Amino acid sequence: AKPTIVPTTESIAINNATILVEATVEKKYDSKRLKNICRQADFPLSEHIKSKSQCETAIKNGRVFVNRLVAFDTGRVLRENDIVTLVKEGQIQAAGGSSEQVANASVIKFVHEIASTQTPGLSVVIANKPVGVRCVGSFASSTLEMKTQKHYECSRGAEKLFCRPLTKLDTGCAGLCALAISPEPLEQQPDLESLNICYNFTVLVHGQVPETWKDGVYAKVPTKGVRQWKRQKTEDSGADDHDSSITLSTTAIDLDNAIFINSLDVLSISGAEQQDEQCISTLTVSSCHDEGRMANVIPYILRKLGYPVVCDRFAKREYSRLPRKMKNVLKQKICIGLYSLDIEFERVKQTVATEVHKRTQCEFWRNALEQVE
Repeated sequence: AKPTIVPTTESIAINNATILVEATVEKKYDSKRLKNICRQADFPLSEHIKSKSQCETAIKNGRVFVNRLVAFDTGRVLRENDIVTLVKEGQIQAAGGSSEQVANASVIKFVHEIASTQTPGLSVVIANKPVGVRCVGSFASSTLEMKTQKHYECSRGAEKLFCRPLTKLDTGCAGLCALAISPEPLEQQPDLESLNICYNFTVLVHGQVPETWKDGVYAKVPTKGVRQWKRQKTEDSGADDHDSSITLSTTAIDLDNAIFINSLDVLSISGAEQQDEQCISTLTVSSCHDEGRMANVIPYILRKLGYPVVCDRFAKREYSRLPRKMKNVLKQKICIGLYSLDIEFERVKQTVATEVHKRTQCEFWRNALEQVE
């Protein structure tokens, strides 16, 4: 089936928005993050932004511009002579944008819905979750579960709906998540038993992966639970409580308890911080394992195989050897995302996909680094 693609958010220029204050980044703030610079006492924007929360709110509402383009990323690294502008609240339309564009940059987007043909009111919905949003929980209105329930209660004009997350994507990972919506308690919905989901992650790793990975290899998910990246100790020997080796196989393994790794592209980087040449590789990693925390399990497995994910907190040495140009764009954000789902529901198969983030793509870095040279 043809994938459903989520459109991207276009850049918004400052245009006719009312400017409250504008400042140029001085040398002492070179390579500092936007959220930190804006509230420095000697920086002009601090007159209007007094705290970290105020800064984050202003940025997410589209009020902060860098070099005359809206900046939605609070962690953006600024350089000397960059121009930072704060506009009046509610001026996003005057800036040539819309409130919907602001929402699309930082809020959950509902991108697809699969209605049941057998149970009235039952649907499987696909949401594109940003980093920082928790999937499961009714303890707060900000979780994906509660946001989805509220969204569909409003759109359907229903007084009460039931929502159940089917995807437990890590809070620190962005990507597509499946949820079930129904007017009846979901524990009583046998149609959901026919649901099968394969999660397709895109990952950027350090190193040049073997040629055999182009045809795909399989690796089992650690058997002692999904928290295997923790360095826990056994009572007897004090050694790690897991087998440090990961076995690869070209023979197909059931993806309910395994991952399938496929190499898409490899890039050799010259001019890195160290003299020796560096390589990065773009991979897709697929799995039907749905017990959660796969965005942590996958980096753990790849790290044990000798190809740590770029910006993994356990791969600081590899990160330090990357060119400065890459570091300024990466901003220490781990390069993994869930950008495609293969869904089978009531015997109908389809793929839902969103645009893959550029920082996971070797092709993006190939072009970006060539421009620098």
